[in-house]
Amino acid sequence: MSNSELAAPKTESGDEYAMVLNSKLGRELRRYLELGAVQVDAAMKEANQAVDSLSNAVTAVQADARELVAQIWALESGDPERARQALAQLRIWAGRLTERGRTAIRTLQFYDKLVQRLCHVRDGLALPVDWVSKQTQPSGEDYERLLEEVRNRYSMAEERALFDFMMCGLSAEQMFKALMGLKGTTAAGELELF
Repeated sequence: MSNSELAAPKTESGDEYAMVLNSKLGRELRRYLELGAVQVDAAMKEANQAVDSLSNAVTAVQADARELVAQIWALESGDPERARQALAQLRIWAGRLTERGRTAIRTLQFYDKLVQRLCHVRDGLALPVDWVSKQTQPSGEDYERLLEEVRNRYSMAEERALFDFMMCGLSAEQMFKALMGLKGTTAAGELELF
């Protein structure tokens, strides 16, 4: 991208902002804003899945608690055979409760990550707005620095992947599909989608 493509054209009325929106820079900024929308869409989709998972875990814990009470009554019945069977069932239910507790914890950890991702999107969207408001004659180098600053703020692999997709020219829909396609195809710690 050349400096002349990014420079805001001057108009007789001095309305540089309207001209920027029609320039190459305006199109690049539009794509950047679409990136933020894709990130929010992906986060919302994952949030809905996490809430469903948490809801199912809590519902199952309630059912397990009722079964545990029934097994405790069987233990207290005085019948050795019923007590033996109840003890075996209690071990099974304890394992189930442990796994459901882990599911609930993972979902709560997802919430923490979701907040972090949305903060990154918010902060990332503010950068180009601030940048445009401070530029009188933006250059390609200025724009490249802005892009590098934005990318460096992303701490999560999926955020950097989305940014790189945008830089490759993918549309918002293509970015979202590519991000969803990456789920489960990377090594542990490289890309984490809940």
